[in-house]
Amino acid sequence: MLRLFANLLIVLACNFFLIVGNAGPSFAQECPDPTKAMNASAQQKQASKRLNRALPSYRARSARYNLALVGDSLVELWQPWIKDSFPTRPVMNLAVAGDTTQNALYRLEGLDLPDFHPADVVVLIGTNNLGAKTAPCAVAAGVVAVVSKVRALWPGAHIYALSIPPRGKRYAFYEDVRIPANQLVASSLAEMPGVTFVQMNDDMLRCGKPSDKDCSNYKPDHLHFNEGAYKLITSFLAAAGLQL
Repeated sequence: MLRLFANLLIVLACNFFLIVGNAGPSFAQECPDPTKAMNASAQQKQASKRLNRALPSYRARSARYNLALVGDSLVELWQPWIKDSFPTRPVMNLAVAGDTTQNALYRLEGLDLPDFHPADVVVLIGTNNLGAKTAPCAVAAGVVAVVSKVRALWPGAHIYALSIPPRGKRYAFYEDVRIPANQLVASSLAEMPGVTFVQMNDDMLRCGKPSDKDCSNYKPDHLHFNEGAYKLITSFLAAAGLQL
């Protein structure tokens, strides 16, 4: 807890995070409908073994949980450190490795959790939608669609939508897609009540500017996180107002 508190103080003192709350141009004004539809439509994909094992318990004891996590492998692989990150919160981790925004929509549509009413939901999705031929507005449309689905499922929850983090070679994989996609998501979610977009500090996550030097926050694949990254993400969320 002391280390987490120290990380939080660093984030606050250095102002290395940005909670985006000012409205800007929306992707809806500049992205053709077919492009948006690619990433904003549900697409079937099998759940992970971890989630399949956890769902019966989640359903049977859903009333005890008050925080949900939605996303891809970056969230599912958070599981070993969940209790350290959220020591006072019973957490339902609904993420599945490999999920795109389309897969996350499919998963949310199929949830059978009638007694689950979380106070907060954390969403981290979109890295698997990045690609050379993918328009930023399409990625943004998918992320916003997932957040909108979460809002429809749990209208009483406050949603914390995390920015898509850096990844890949030099921790700069498709930056021309990722960065504007995050900006479009931020401006679009600014119009949605009960949603906080949390722009994570890219340089803190990747241990500096884009570089060939390995960063201890990442696994060797330069995609998945080690414990240090999850501690940073937790501090970003706490600074944005999420009770841990």
